[in-house]
Amino acid sequence: MSKRVRTDKVRKQDAVRQQRKRALDAARNARLGGEKLKLMTFQGTRDGLAVMRQVGGYRNDDEVVSLAVRYLAGLARRDPAAFLEAMDPRNPV
Repeated sequence: MSKRVRTDKVRKQDAVRQQRKRALDAARNARLGGEKLKLMTFQGTRDGLAVMRQVGGYRNDDEVVSLAVRYLAGLARRDPAAFLEAMDPRNPV
C-alpha cells in the first residue's frame, strides 16, 4: 500500500480552493442576510430533527429548522389559532 505524498503544489492548491470556498460562503451569507444561531437541544428535540431530516431527505438540521420556522411563520400569518394549537407544549405528539 503506497502512501500519498502531498507536495507543496498540492497544499497550495488546497489552500487556494479553501480560501475561494470561504469567500463564496461569506458572500452568500452577506447577500442573503445569514446569521449563525446557537441553539441548545435535548434528546427529544434531536430525535425529532432526525425523523424530520430522514423523512424529508434533508442533509442537515439547519435546513430542517429553517424550513420548519418558515412553515410555522406562514401558518401564524394565515391561521393564528392553528399556529397556537400546533405550538401548544401540551399538544400530544
